[in-house]
Amino acid sequence: MSVSVHDSFAELPAVDWDTLTVGANIYSTSGFAGVREEALPPEAHARYLLARDSDGTPVAGLEVYSFSTAPHDLYTPGELLGEVISAERTAHLNTRPISIAAGWSEFRGQVPGHVNASAEQRESALSRLGAEALRLAGQAGSSVLAYCYLPLETARELAKAHASDGAVLLLHNVETAMPIGLWADFDDYAAWLPPGRRQRVRRELRRFRESGRVVTELPLPEVVKEIAPLSSALMQKYGHTAYDEERAVATFDRQSRFLGDESSVLLCKENGKAVGFLLRYRQHDTLYARAAGFDYSVPNADDYYNLMFYHQIAAGVGRSVSSIHLGINTYEAKMRRGAQPTPLYSVFVGVDRPLEAPDSAVRAYNRTHATDFVTKYDKYVVGGINTDDWLLD
Repeated sequence: MSVSVHDSFAELPAVDWDTLTVGANIYSTSGFAGVREEALPPEAHARYLLARDSDGTPVAGLEVYSFSTAPHDLYTPGELLGEVISAERTAHLNTRPISIAAGWSEFRGQVPGHVNASAEQRESALSRLGAEALRLAGQAGSSVLAYCYLPLETARELAKAHASDGAVLLLHNVETAMPIGLWADFDDYAAWLPPGRRQRVRRELRRFRESGRVVTELPLPEVVKEIAPLSSALMQKYGHTAYDEERAVATFDRQSRFLGDESSVLLCKENGKAVGFLLRYRQHDTLYARAAGFDYSVPNADDYYNLMFYHQIAAGVGRSVSSIHLGINTYEAKMRRGAQPTPLYSVFVGVDRPLEAPDSAVRAYNRTHATDFVTKYDKYVVGGINTDDWLLD
């Protein structure tokens, strides 16, 4: 098994990379790799790793990003590890660069692999990729290599690959998805909901329809400038003051260049004026709800819930896709309307020295965070939360 390292997206053999993303999520594709690289802070850099079998066939791929400081609060190593390592080690990590593998900025990581690779080939590839990622992290002066927001199976694979390095596997966050493929139409969906929620959902749908607003579906490249002010308005409302209209245009322009063919925008208009939108990407049988925005100068007609959920269900999207990926956060609002949770994990590896997190502290952390999430949100999830595979042992 050999590993090639590519220093930029331009050097990345996109055809080889994309052979690994069959069945993977949209954020693993070469298109999003291009988006991430172009969005990197000036002092950061990316590396793309490809593990190949003896005949040159790609087996698995890995992105490795190095930052002088964490690119987002949710990636701050001391905050993520502070409950399982010493205060001294936490303080050290917070002053050092960080290397993040398996993607960043989408809060969903994955190590794409060839669908026909055997378990032995996959294990060998991840072992070689992990060793190379650790070497690059050391080269960048990082004190920790973090694989973030992974499904449990992948997290376990990486923890095994780094077992000799003292890898730490933690329950990091929870993502949600709408199982839209379960329902033939809106009535079917409403019947699936608990009785107490149906009236509210029907009322929100009716309010939107009575508003006279019209929803059309368009490719992202056609509406970048139209949706930018709506996106900026939402970000400003929630305290992201630096995200102005100019920055929104740049963000959507970047995504339209790399991902225009996979994009679709649900654009909501009232009297010809855009008042809301939802940007989605499609990969295989999944839609990924990427961004939304609204005009807060007009009356709210439950636009968010209708664009995110009801319009798509009523339009029969579930006949061609199985789920709508909704990402992390705003759990109550999503789960009240049918979204289902899936835990995400991170694997941390000390670069300059082991992290030395006691097994008992790691187990207690994972159990406590799973229990806390279930206690807070179980009542909102249709069917409740089954934590049998949430790493509670």
